[in-house]
Amino acid sequence: YQSRTTYNGQLTGKHTLGDDDKLDWSAGYAYANRNMPDRRRYTTVLDPESGQMEVDNLNDVNREYNRLDEHIGSAGVNYTHDFRSWAIPVTLKAGGYGQYRSRVYNTRYFLYSWPGGLPVEYRTMDVPTELMRDENYGADKLYLVEQVDWRNNYKGNDLTGAAYVGGNFTFGRFNAYAGVRYEYYRMNLTSNTRKAEESPEDNIYNYNDLFPSVNMAYRFDDRHVLRLYYGRSVNRPEFRELSTSVYYDFDLASNIQGNYDLRPAYIDNIDLGYSFYPSSGELLSVSLFYKHFRDPIEWTYTVAGGTDLIYSYLNAKGADNYGVEVDIRKSLDFIGLPDFSLNVNGALIHSRVKFEPGSKEHDRPMQGQSPYLVNAGLFYRNERAGVSASLMYNCIGKRIVGVGRKVGYEGMEVKVPDSYEMPRNTIDLNVTKTLGDFELRFGVRDLLAEKASFIQYENTPAGKIKQVNRQYRPGRTFNLSFTYKFTAK
Repeated sequence: YQSRTTYNGQLTGKHTLGDDDKLDWSAGYAYANRNMPDRRRYTTVLDPESGQMEVDNLNDVNREYNRLDEHIGSAGVNYTHDFRSWAIPVTLKAGGYGQYRSRVYNTRYFLYSWPGGLPVEYRTMDVPTELMRDENYGADKLYLVEQVDWRNNYKGNDLTGAAYVGGNFTFGRFNAYAGVRYEYYRMNLTSNTRKAEESPEDNIYNYNDLFPSVNMAYRFDDRHVLRLYYGRSVNRPEFRELSTSVYYDFDLASNIQGNYDLRPAYIDNIDLGYSFYPSSGELLSVSLFYKHFRDPIEWTYTVAGGTDLIYSYLNAKGADNYGVEVDIRKSLDFIGLPDFSLNVNGALIHSRVKFEPGSKEHDRPMQGQSPYLVNAGLFYRNERAGVSASLMYNCIGKRIVGVGRKVGYEGMEVKVPDSYEMPRNTIDLNVTKTLGDFELRFGVRDLLAEKASFIQYENTPAGKIKQVNRQYRPGRTFNLSFTYKFTAK
């Protein structure tokens, strides 16, 4: 099992300094813990002769213990001044933000062993049952051996300091905001360089970045708005993506190892959109967008330990995404259902990754990017009865979850295909009932419980073969919560 503990506390303040000046501030602390005291994993293979699922070797049966602790402290301040006397009203905004985060991650890994090798009769054993029997353990039977690897532990801290300045002005039907944000970021990651003993080594990463943004809108009238937006953002590597620690990912059915040479990914985003508001709470929006990625971070197959194929994180040279998005919010009052509303959101995305000249990589979309996505929701709200409900639908197109590549030496190369996550329909149901200060919530996640499928395409002399390398049902999740609100009288 896995347990999680979270805490988040924040203190905020707002101050009015005369007619034209406002100040707000916040300070917070958050704590997160994840404890997995005994994850047991076993792998069986199909014997073509007997037709039975067998344990190939005891390395395929293991147990893992890991724990993660993270502390975050943050503080921020924002200042606003209105220049009301100017010919064109302008609002100046400025502020700063700071955050310090520390994390410690430790793991222990155990394998089962048997003197002289695994007996034949145990190859077809019922693993969960047999491993619980005391009579199967002893000096001449099964016993646990710890596989010590200090490289799988790490600790680190990072510091973010930011300041921004921006201005908002309105000229007739035209409104614009322009600003820039400066960020200083420093991470200190301590990893171990040797397997058998604690051998800490610090890796320090420093970045100074500017993030401009411009948001313009032209209102033809109260119902028709044209918008143009540009902004730059960053996706910085996380601790586990930079550390050399190895962990198992069930979606990829593979070990994943960090890469301390990762660089941040920078994204430039342009969005041109038109919005129509038929009535209060209703919307029809169409937008064209373009995103340019510099050094996007992707899951990619690589070689570890000389021969083992595992996933790691690598920077691609760049990527371009562009497409169209449609957003609709509509009340169903026009068909006699005033308490119902419908939301529909969909997007078509074309994505392509850029490669270095002479690269052996092939033309493909960016890892994790779907060619389309669809979200739809049916909502019910009756304030007199204190009842609300929602039925949410989601589907995404086939996407690469792990980038394949050619590995090995010339003449001894192995082509590992890309791994794809196939489309899957999900429906979530949520119902809320309010009675005074009491609130009862019931929810079901993934009503359809369709299979999650991951496939690879292998090129052979006979043509392309579709291989299902992982398939499972995530199952439904049921939630029931009760809330009581304390109100001062």
